[in-house]
Amino acid sequence: MINILIVDDSETETQLLKSFFESEKDMCVIGHAKDGQEAIDLTKKLRPDIITMDILMPIKNGLEATRIIMAKTPTPIVVISSTANDTALNTTFLALEAGALSVLEKPTHFNSVQFNEMRKRIIDTVRSMSQVKVITHRFHTHKRKIIPSTDRALIHHSYEIIGIGVSVGGPQALKAIFSKLPPHFPIPIVVVQHMTPGFIQGFAHWLDKHCALTVKTAEQNEYLVAGTIYFAPDNYHLCINRRQEKLIANLVSSPPISGFCPSATVLLQSIASISGQHAIGILLTGMGNDGAQGLLELKNAKGLTLIQDKESAVVFGMAGVALSLNAIDKVVTLDKIADYLIEITQ
Repeated sequence: MINILIVDDSETETQLLKSFFESEKDMCVIGHAKDGQEAIDLTKKLRPDIITMDILMPIKNGLEATRIIMAKTPTPIVVISSTANDTALNTTFLALEAGALSVLEKPTHFNSVQFNEMRKRIIDTVRSMSQVKVITHRFHTHKRKIIPSTDRALIHHSYEIIGIGVSVGGPQALKAIFSKLPPHFPIPIVVVQHMTPGFIQGFAHWLDKHCALTVKTAEQNEYLVAGTIYFAPDNYHLCINRRQEKLIANLVSSPPISGFCPSATVLLQSIASISGQHAIGILLTGMGNDGAQGLLELKNAKGLTLIQDKESAVVFGMAGVALSLNAIDKVVTLDKIADYLIEITQ
């Protein structure tokens, strides 16, 4: 049985979520907190398997509550927020950085098909995230290691693109990497981040404020330029094409792959096809197997393939599958990835 604590100052929202969960045989709502401080107290008292966290609340907001819970009583947290409010969006992404696992949109359009889709997404996400084993200190500090000069990547100095696939735990991992990259970083970076529809553009804007590089969602047929990070937008696979020797973005509206659109596998397959040995592919923290097959194809095309190490990953799923397929050249700790990319792309 999955024991759930609902945190929301709205009685209507709380009753709606409670009706969702209690319609499922494997779910039970064991408590309701109306503000962040009560959430902290009830988490300690009830020890739920998972928490659904509102953001804008009295006394302590969802961000403050998330930070304290993750420091004192680590528990899987799913943020349920609104995409319409800029303040809520900013706080939501800070909550993800602080250790919340996922963000979902508050249910709306009660008499529409979209409402049933939202209901299913909330139930499925809470069920899957309840299995994640969160820890107090999500990322560890390691002593800096000198990368040996025999590393194959250091011998090859003509990379033109980096492709990244990431899911659960991605916002904090991506910020940790991108905030260390210099504004003159010499090649473009393309990213598939699994995120609930409606949030990825806001996330790109938020990340742009925390990085020296430009961060944006990719647009159809735009040229990919150095010093810019491009995220796949909602409901489109991001592929890479070449026009007059320059790389461009190609947004493809087609069915999900491995349950995802955008898919990291589709991105990495296109990079393998277009750039081959001149590309770097990376899989970071995330649940499932999306991206693993694409990383294998990139390795077979002589590109350089990396994964985040198990210790620093919130979920060693996508990267773990790639490891089992022998699709990787190197395992790198999260705190070393930025330095490593700077060194091999000089």
